[in-house]
Amino acid sequence: MGDSEMSKKKEYRFMVVIEPCEEGGYFAMCPAFPGCHVEGETYEETLNEMRAAIDAFIEDYREEGEPIPDDNVTITTLRVAV
Repeated sequence: MGDSEMSKKKEYRFMVVIEPCEEGGYFAMCPAFPGCHVEGETYEETLNEMRAAIDAFIEDYREEGEPIPDDNVTITTLRVAV
């Protein structure tokens, strides 16, 4: 196998929810992987931590022979009268 063939990887896209924390920093979660969540001081740090967490989840799934889940998350807006 040539170097270009070995370096080709399948690219996945996963929805990530990021929200600011009251005490400062950010909280992020990836709904495709239950339990996959991180916190960071900055938005960028939180994204980097989330990427590392997703990579770790994918590695665990592969080691266990489990299929990598599809990201079947739908985002919508609801109107609520108060």
